[in-house]
Amino acid sequence: MIIALGSLKGSPGTTTLALALADRWPADGGEPLVVEADPAGGDLGARFGLAAGRGLVSLAAAGRRGGQPRPLDEHVQQLPGGLQVLPAPAGAEHARQVLGELGGGGWSLLWAAAQADGRPMIVDCGRLDPLTPAAPALRAADVLLLVVRPRDDELAHLAARIHVVQGWQVPAWYVVVVAEPGRTPDYRVRDITRVLGPRVLGPLPYDTAAAGVLAGRRQSRSGIGRTRLGRTVTQMAGALAASVPAEPAPPGLPVAPPGGDGRVALPPTRTGAR
Repeated sequence: MIIALGSLKGSPGTTTLALALADRWPADGGEPLVVEADPAGGDLGARFGLAAGRGLVSLAAAGRRGGQPRPLDEHVQQLPGGLQVLPAPAGAEHARQVLGELGGGGWSLLWAAAQADGRPMIVDCGRLDPLTPAAPALRAADVLLLVVRPRDDELAHLAARIHVVQGWQVPAWYVVVVAEPGRTPDYRVRDITRVLGPRVLGPLPYDTAAAGVLAGRRQSRSGIGRTRLGRTVTQMAGALAASVPAEPAPPGLPVAPPGGDGRVALPPTRTGAR
């Protein structure tokens, strides 16, 4: 299974969710691998002091050389807690260059090696735009998770681009709502669910302690399993690992009328019309 994660605006915690999913993945679901395919540049290398040339950089080089798929262990690095990752280089220019070079065979090597090893892939695609060099991951994905905070600007971007998301033709896609600090956990989630129906997952709790553990800023003997974020993501990971979800039934998803601009009316702002 390939699970792609991304956002349409801002930085709502996509990397944190990717790491949390890998951490809480069911033991019988295979060893997950987090692929840091963010065109804005990778954070994992700096956070955890990883080797600069091992990850997407070495994978792109292997793809250019061609030949038979080689073990992913040659490119994978391990975080202190045991999670296995393919880090991206820091810096947007270098990251975009490497992601573009993966089209020369690196992506194919990755998918083939993962399939041979029976490994689920959790691909952090960062902020998604029409020209993202992470597009091959979207085309290969079984599931797309769009991470969004219940803010007016992020919901506006989601509403304006739902038709674009549908055009990616990912077998299943969902909107993961991340709770806001100082708000009740279900703030606006029910409103969004009334529009998007079963496509809405969450809310993910605002949990600075768990996020700190995943970012390497905090130490914890028990990891995130007992945290609010950990408990929520455990349920999400279990549901995703059980099977590749079928396309949700469409009644809860509005369809733009013919000749329109493809926009969907998400809940209005609390302060007035948009």
